[in-house]
Amino acid sequence: MSLPETEESWDAIEQGIVQLTEYCNDGGCVLESEMIAEIRSLSRPINNALNSERSRLSGSAINLIIALSTGLGRSFEPLLPIFIYTLLGLCARANKLFVTRAKACIITIIEYTRSSSILSYLAESVDHKSPSLRLAVAEGVLACLDTFNPSDGARARRFEDIIKVITQDARADVRAIGKKICAAYKAMLPEGVAWLVLIFSTLEAMSHLYHPAVRL
Repeated sequence: MSLPETEESWDAIEQGIVQLTEYCNDGGCVLESEMIAEIRSLSRPINNALNSERSRLSGSAINLIIALSTGLGRSFEPLLPIFIYTLLGLCARANKLFVTRAKACIITIIEYTRSSSILSYLAESVDHKSPSLRLAVAEGVLACLDTFNPSDGARARRFEDIIKVITQDARADVRAIGKKICAAYKAMLPEGVAWLVLIFSTLEAMSHLYHPAVRL
């Protein structure tokens, strides 16, 4: 796995990743501290594989991260800052296959780690120039709301700051997810701040009409 990627070596790198993935799926993640230490030592080649332009190699690396997050659960959190930026970067790619895989991986991490710390990483990309990344962030925030409660003060403020940006996005598909986020947030915190109620009501009224200059 630590070989430089070349035309001659990439297949061997992929096979190493596949073998490690199989080990994770066969119960290797039970040894949590050992697995985390091993993955830390391999973080650079794994990130390199994730970023590979070779779809098969990148896809195998994605599968490894999925296996790690499902196998380690909450214990995956120390690995989150190592891989999340690479995964978010893949969501900004022009190739839809890379975007779809990376987005599914991020959702899996959210669902299995149940770590609210991922919100800070999502927030960093909420106004990125890439529409596909902004959409992935919006879907990730919605998954967060489906996974853990936002009632903690600092966490609620983080959600609200993100919602403000998503609901004013220039893209209709991102705003549509923002509308779902608003509804879910309102349902979980019915005593929520007045601006959220106003935004949700405005989104309802403007569901078929939007101008980029409008600011809710």
